[in-house]
This record gives sequence, C-alpha cells and structure tokens, in this order.
Amino acid sequence: MMFAFAAKPHQAKAQGGQRVVQLSGFVTIGDSLYGVSSVSVFVPKTGRGVQTNRYGFFSLPVLTGDTVVFSALGYKKQTLVIPRNYPSSSYSIIMQMQEEAIELAEVKVIPWATERDFKEAVLALKLPDEGRTAANKNVDPERLRELFSVVPMDGNANSKVYNQHQQIQSQNRYLIPTISPFAVLKLLDMLKNGEFKKK
Repeated sequence: MMFAFAAKPHQAKAQGGQRVVQLSGFVTIGDSLYGVSSVSVFVPKTGRGVQTNRYGFFSLPVLTGDTVVFSALGYKKQTLVIPRNYPSSSYSIIMQMQEEAIELAEVKVIPWATERDFKEAVLALKLPDEGRTAANKNVDPERLRELFSVVPMDGNANSKVYNQHQQIQSQNRYLIPTISPFAVLKLLDMLKNGEFKKK
C-alpha cells in the first residue's frame, strides 16, 4: 500500500517531453511506523537508484512515466508508476512493504543421523600407511634442507634479493672509508721516529 502527496508544479523538462520529478518518501513495515533501512529504490530501465537510510527515508530524481521498484530481502517487491501527466516537481510517498517468508530447502551437513554416530565414524577412520609415510617424509628436517638448497626462488623472492643487492651496491658506492684518529697519531709517531727509513 502507498500514500502519495503532491506539491506545487514546476517546469523541469527532460527529453521526450518527460518531466523530472523529485521522488522522496518513507518506507515502513506494513501499516506500522517502523522505517525499513537498506531498501533498494530504483528505476529498472535506467539503472538509477538509491537505498533507504537507517530510518527508512529516501530521495531520488525520476521522470514522469517511470516505474520505480522497491526491493529488500525478506519483503515483497513493490512498484510505483509516476503518472505521465503529473503536474508537480516533487512526489512524496509512504511505501508499506509486506514481509515475505522464504522457506529454504533442508541442508544436511553430515550423512550420519546423530552426533554419536559421527564421532564413532571419525574414531574408526584409518588413514592409509602410504599417506602417513609421505607426510612424515615431507616434514623431515633433512628433506627440508635439501629442498631449500635445490628449489629455485619464485618471482617474489628473486625481486627481493635483487632489490637487496641493488641497495648494498648503492651504499657501497657512496661509502666513505673511516680512519681511526689513533691510527693517524701512531703513523705520525712512526714517521718521526724514522721507522720507515731504509736501513
């Protein structure tokens, strides 16, 4: 069910003789005053639309002659047609959404009738020996070391190593060697004492 309120005429024209009308309103649950949030209000042929806010209010520019659809999960779809000869520039409504019960098909999660049967089936489960042997082999430290030494790096690892090498080369290029002041003093003493003279 829907209630409409008209306002003063305005001269906003669109292509094809259709006029622009500002549709606004309030979406409720049935005949209550509880607003419904996140209801999609849209014009299917153009794809224009909005959602109601958390209080159930919305506002959307439409054209005269447009069909507006109100859709939300758990509610029946409602439609509203803006009359082609509607004289006003605004159209206000209260849209009453009707709840729709959706019955979902039964889903069986496990094929056992009771939880006890399921536990017994899990406890009685025997894994094949070859699977256990392969799993133990894959986590063996010697095997992991061998794989680490022979398996090539992927693209991501290659990129990281390349970037690290580039960074080290860049640092080495601009690295200024540091000289200890104590070594300089010792060198001067050695020169004064003539330790570098040819014998």
